[in-house]
Amino acid sequence: MEKGMQIPNKIGVFNRYQAKKTTMEYGYYYDTVVTLPFAKDKRHVRVWLPGSYDFAAPKKHPVMYMSDGQNLVDLYLTAYGDWHLDRVVRTLGQEGYIEPILVGIDCPKPPRQRSNELNPPYPITKKFRGQETPNHPIANQFIDYIVGTLKPLVDSLFSTDPRKEATAIGGSSMGGIMSFYGFLAYPNDFGFAMPFSPALFFYKKKEIRAMFDEHNPLPSTHARIYLAVGGRKFEKVFVRTTFYARDLLIKRGFDEEHLGFHFERDEIHHEEAWYKYSFDAFRFWLKPLSE
Repeated sequence: MEKGMQIPNKIGVFNRYQAKKTTMEYGYYYDTVVTLPFAKDKRHVRVWLPGSYDFAAPKKHPVMYMSDGQNLVDLYLTAYGDWHLDRVVRTLGQEGYIEPILVGIDCPKPPRQRSNELNPPYPITKKFRGQETPNHPIANQFIDYIVGTLKPLVDSLFSTDPRKEATAIGGSSMGGIMSFYGFLAYPNDFGFAMPFSPALFFYKKKEIRAMFDEHNPLPSTHARIYLAVGGRKFEKVFVRTTFYARDLLIKRGFDEEHLGFHFERDEIHHEEAWYKYSFDAFRFWLKPLSE
């Protein structure tokens, strides 16, 4: 962007985010408040634009849609930590990759509501039916909102590349299983998925296989996916089913061109780990778009 170029304070329904304190180092942040069709509470939807976004003569940018939008780039918006994705994108831009736009939906405060919104509609294993675990999972409705309402709005207001291969879905933990399910169930909408530490352990293997059998993921139609998981402390719970999902993808024909996988034995379940994984995951998505 040229020096002195005025940054719009408002783009459609999105207002520029201007906080007294922020840890964001790069790019521009816009947000709005919406009422989601499947939830009673109002929720922030946040759009982060890379520093290369030119408001005067914008080029087309790929877009990643993410859960837990408060965790993308600013520590002051989060309870546990942020992903520093502004730093990730800045680094990739310096490497010659096209810089993506990030769109995040904030999570609700009640833990069970978050669990329900981000888990796919399959029976939960009995031992995980507790106070903070899903009892009415509706990730399909969450993703329907992204595909049917949010993406058309973002495409109409910002300079996006609307093609499937330039449209991604990502998240961690329960957001990880949401993005994994989105990759399986919405092959015509998302050309890339970034599930980190997906909470697939909520489901028995037969339910995970049912997700595959129902949606029949094939590399020719489902494009690319990058799975990552750690192996320390609470994160150990995520390992077995993440490896199982990887193996099912391989059996369906996903090779190194379509499937990225990272296991870090000494890493814990935390935003700093997902920040670290993000560099290679974004490269895996953006490389064919930037060539």
